[in-house]
Amino acid sequence: MDIRSSFANSVRVIGIRSILLVLALLLAACSKEPPAPQMQALPVKAMNVIQRPTAIYKELIGEVRGSQEVEIRARVGGILTGKHFQDGALVEKGQLLFTIDPREYRAAVATAEAQLASADAAAARAQLDVARYQPLVAENAISKQVYDNAVAAARQGEAEVAALKANLSAAKLGLEYASVTAPISGRIGAADIFEGGLVSAGSTLLATVSSDDPVWVYFSVSERDLLDFQRRTGQLELPDDSPSRRVQLTLADGNVYGREGLIDFTDRALDSRTATYRLRAEFPNPEHMLKPGMFARIRVTGETIPDALLVPERAVTQKLGSYFVTIVGADGKAVLRSVTPGPRQGSLWVISEGLKAGDKVVVEGAQKARPGTPLKVIEITEADLKSEKQPAASAPAGG
Repeated sequence: MDIRSSFANSVRVIGIRSILLVLALLLAACSKEPPAPQMQALPVKAMNVIQRPTAIYKELIGEVRGSQEVEIRARVGGILTGKHFQDGALVEKGQLLFTIDPREYRAAVATAEAQLASADAAAARAQLDVARYQPLVAENAISKQVYDNAVAAARQGEAEVAALKANLSAAKLGLEYASVTAPISGRIGAADIFEGGLVSAGSTLLATVSSDDPVWVYFSVSERDLLDFQRRTGQLELPDDSPSRRVQLTLADGNVYGREGLIDFTDRALDSRTATYRLRAEFPNPEHMLKPGMFARIRVTGETIPDALLVPERAVTQKLGSYFVTIVGADGKAVLRSVTPGPRQGSLWVISEGLKAGDKVVVEGAQKARPGTPLKVIEITEADLKSEKQPAASAPAGG
C-alpha cells in the first residue's frame, strides 16, 4: 500500500512537471516577436546634377520708346489747307505732311523781290555816279564834297540791297515753312488739327512722329543687383566689348525678339526715389515689330560661371530659412543634404554649396523620401524634364 501511494505521488509530480514544462514552452513561444517586415523601396524620379558653363542673367521689365520722337509744330501761322499722309503711316524724312495757306507768303516774297530790284537799281546808279565823279575830283572840276556824297550814297545803296536780300530770304523761308515736311523718318501719329483749322506759329501741335528703327528700351536695375554685379565681376563700368552689354528682349506673348540689343547708355547716378539705376538698350527694328509704348522683359547677362552646378527648382525645399535637396545615396537610400542656392536660371537653380558633380538629386517624390528610405529610382534627364516625359523605372541605385 505504501509502495502504491509512493508510486502515485511520483506520477502526479511528474505530470505536474510536464504540464509546467509545456506551459513554459508555450509562454516562451508566445513571447517571441514576429520578424519585422522589410521596408518597400519608394519610387522617385531623380537626375544627375547638371554641370556646365552657365551665364547668370536677370530678367527686368523695360519700356520701348522711339529712338527719336519729334513733335511737329507750325513755324508760320495761317489756315491749314492740306494734310498729305495717312494717320499712323510710315513717313520719310522730307515728305510733305501739311500745307498752310501760302498766298500771304507768296505775296511777301513778291514784295521783297520788287523792293530788292528797286534797291539794286538805285545802288547801281550810285556806283555810276562815283565812277563818273572820280576823275573830275582829281582835276578839281567838282568839289570833293560832291564826290564824298556820291560815295556815301553808293555805300548806302549797297547796305539797302543787303537788307532787302535778307528780307527776301525771310519771305522765302516763310513760304517754305508753309509746306510742313517730316523732320525724320518714322511712324507718324494721328493729326492733331484738321483742314480749315487756324494754325498759330510756334504753338500749334500738328502731329508727332517717332523713329522706331532702331528703338530704345529703357529699364532699371536695383541698387542691390548693381552692387552684386560689381562684387561678382569686379567691374564698376561695362567695357565696350563686354558680353554683358548684349541683351535679349522677350515680348508680351512670351516670344523672344529675333534681334539682339546693345546697352548704349547707363545713367550718371542712382535714382534716389526708387533706389534703381537706369539703363538703355538699342534694338534694330527694320520690320517695325516693336512699337513705342510696349512693355517687354529684358534679359541681362551678368557673368558666366565656368562649372556651375544646377538642379531643377522643384528639387529644392525650404525649411525655416534653410534649403535642402534629397539625393540618392551610394546604398540607394535617401539622404537629406543642406545646400546654398544661387541665382535661378529659368526652371533651374544654381547651387553654390552643398552638392558636387555626380550627385543624383530626387526631383519628384522627395516629400515622402525620409532619410534612410530605400529608393526605386526612375532616371530622368533635363530633356525629359522639359518635355515632361515619363521614362521607365530602372534598378534601384546602389543595388
